[in-house]
Amino acid sequence: MKKMLVMLLGAMMAVSCMSCGADTKTKTPVSAAADTKADASSSQPAQGQEAANVDGYILRLGTDAVGGTANTALEAMSAVVNQNTALKTSTVVTTGAVEIINLIHSGELEGGYAGTINLIQALNGEEPFAEPVPVESMTQGFGFVSWMLPVITTKDKGIGSYEDLEGRTVAFPQQGSASAEVMKVLFDCYGLTGKVNIEYFGWNDAWEALKDGRVDAACGSWANGLPASGIIELCTTRDIVILPVSEEVAEQLGEVNDGIAYQAMTSQNDPSIPEGEVRLAARNSGVCVFGADVEEEAVYQFVKTCLDNVEALGNISQDLAVFKDYVTSVCVPSVPFHPGAARALKEAGLWDERFTVYGE
Repeated sequence: MKKMLVMLLGAMMAVSCMSCGADTKTKTPVSAAADTKADASSSQPAQGQEAANVDGYILRLGTDAVGGTANTALEAMSAVVNQNTALKTSTVVTTGAVEIINLIHSGELEGGYAGTINLIQALNGEEPFAEPVPVESMTQGFGFVSWMLPVITTKDKGIGSYEDLEGRTVAFPQQGSASAEVMKVLFDCYGLTGKVNIEYFGWNDAWEALKDGRVDAACGSWANGLPASGIIELCTTRDIVILPVSEEVAEQLGEVNDGIAYQAMTSQNDPSIPEGEVRLAARNSGVCVFGADVEEEAVYQFVKTCLDNVEALGNISQDLAVFKDYVTSVCVPSVPFHPGAARALKEAGLWDERFTVYGE
């Protein structure tokens, strides 16, 4: 099995290199990005594309940390949109979805990534948000990724369930991240809050700490069903164990925050799961959101171009090869869609009548 994992790791690294080579954009700090709209020069749109209202229009989009799934995805989308429309996008690296929503609200960004858990927290004014955020600051554009977030450990730890984590040290994702917020809810549902030693790490650092024995367990990440490269690397030297979430707790997650779901993992997701068995895992999803005051035509062209160029997106980031499977399926019914996004989705036959459109 380890030989197969080494081969798979090599393939993942090759895809990563393709992503780096395809990225034609430079990340811009918020302070600099705020001045780019007035200075940007317009470019000619691709033949047959409508340029009305968007020549020289810049969309400043917030992403998570460099190397994160959302960062790679938004970089890929921005590159494709810049190449095929008169729009100009500028990505801004942030600490994550909470900061992005706040920056859209303050007018420093037009859009960016948000976790579905964060949309509900923002709407209700729950921690880590200081007060409710109006939907005008986070209308949905489309979903693009779903993360299965099981807690993983190694066989030598003798841990087989969440209950076994009491008194142990567990690596959580970065504080303020959507995944860390999901972990807090999950551990609270298990009654483990205050009974586990929590340490916060970047993704790869967490899995390295698990490999080295500095922590007993860590939050794993499978984006659109695929393990992160750091997990594949971990599996080349350690036998991992994926802890199963009980059906009772899985149901509780959505009751606490309907931006959290759960999903069954199988041997197709990881060979450590025996054939025919499943492991339920908490799931958070990533959506692209926009301020409601962003030009409808700009959002329409951004979304339409992404939908029309799925193959190109998949060539940059393998997570986006199945982009269309997630554009509405992982979104939150209680948060309306931006009118431009809704128009593009309806034209593509991908609209879901469960959702509403802002202003309608």
